[in-house]
Amino acid sequence: MKTSWNAKDLSIRHAARFVLVGSGNPEEGELRPQLLDRFGLSVEVASPKDIATRVEVIKRRDAFDNDNAAFMLRWQAEDAAIRDRILTARKALTRLKTPEKTLHDVAELCLALGSDGLRGELTLLKAARAYAAWRNDTALTRAHVKDMAPMALRHRLRRDPLDEAGSSTRVARIVEETLG
Repeated sequence: MKTSWNAKDLSIRHAARFVLVGSGNPEEGELRPQLLDRFGLSVEVASPKDIATRVEVIKRRDAFDNDNAAFMLRWQAEDAAIRDRILTARKALTRLKTPEKTLHDVAELCLALGSDGLRGELTLLKAARAYAAWRNDTALTRAHVKDMAPMALRHRLRRDPLDEAGSSTRVARIVEETLG
């Protein structure tokens, strides 16, 4: 007896959401702009410069390594509070007002930075709205846009070999010039 099958019999569909997370060292070379544009937000990470913060990091990591269960128990309430705040902010997003003027600010800022396409605007808008909801504000404002602009736009800038300032400094400068 011959059994027949086709690929359709083996295929299933499953709703999925994913987040692309990456890290890189600029000393190893820059990523191509087409790839950078796919990242929503970008943050620069640096080691703490003060002794007290560094000691606290060491203590916490040591506690995590030596007694994971006790460490998790110690931070459980704070983690739960943050989780609850995130869930509350997610619900608040549907009620958050987005004034036309703020949309104009987002577009004007991205144009001033020379952002190609609309991913910069869409990401900045989404991040600023999430930040406003996190702060329990009822409307999106220019301040929210200004605060989120570096994370949403710094990696979208074209490299300027004549500009010694880093991209964070350039974004801050243009945000101040454009939005005040």
